[in-house]
Amino acid sequence: MTEENQNEGQVEINWMPLTSAGILKVKLPDQTVKFLTELTDIILSDDPDLDGLSYDDRLAGQIKEGKQRLIPLTEETKKSKAMSAFLTFSNNLCLEWMNAYMHYNPKAMATWNDTISVDIYEFWVNEQLAGDYNPLHNHCQPFAALSSIIYLKVPEQITSPSSNSDDGRIKFLWSDRGSPHMLEFPGILSLTPEVGDYYVFPAWLNHEVCPFRGEGERRSLSWNAKLWF
Repeated sequence: MTEENQNEGQVEINWMPLTSAGILKVKLPDQTVKFLTELTDIILSDDPDLDGLSYDDRLAGQIKEGKQRLIPLTEETKKSKAMSAFLTFSNNLCLEWMNAYMHYNPKAMATWNDTISVDIYEFWVNEQLAGDYNPLHNHCQPFAALSSIIYLKVPEQITSPSSNSDDGRIKFLWSDRGSPHMLEFPGILSLTPEVGDYYVFPAWLNHEVCPFRGEGERRSLSWNAKLWF
């Protein structure tokens, strides 16, 4: 599958099916990564006026060295050509996710139709330094249907071919019905983040982020989206 990304041609979209849903993975173009990195550089800067954007009280992340901050989605910020293009692209990814979901779950077609609307209503950045991590959690809220993770910076030691540890990896867990007596365990998908990776997944999907050691920054963006018809 491919998606037209306004001024930047086509990007590849991969579907990774789980038991009853799945994850879409996209590799963002360098130009989009640059825009999002510069945007988050501003949001994460040591400006006292930005302290009000702290999202620590809303998120599961155990962040002692880095920051978690809201990215306001106001009418003013949406006027930016780059932000508008990114949100439009992300909305289309949500629709792509729903198309794949209905393909793997035909019964869903009885509930959803071709007039699905998307509203990305919450958007934030996570800056994680050595020792910071996210415990097992999900994004289930009264309105959230889909969520995302976008990687902008990744410490070199995490992606090193010689690394065989879980440091800095993200793990998705999609079942809690495992039975140790029957040698059945919850499904776990463990992924090494890379700059430009963009994942879209159902908000109920449990996930955790392992801490890492050493220098560098692990920076990611996330949003929650509503869907209705």
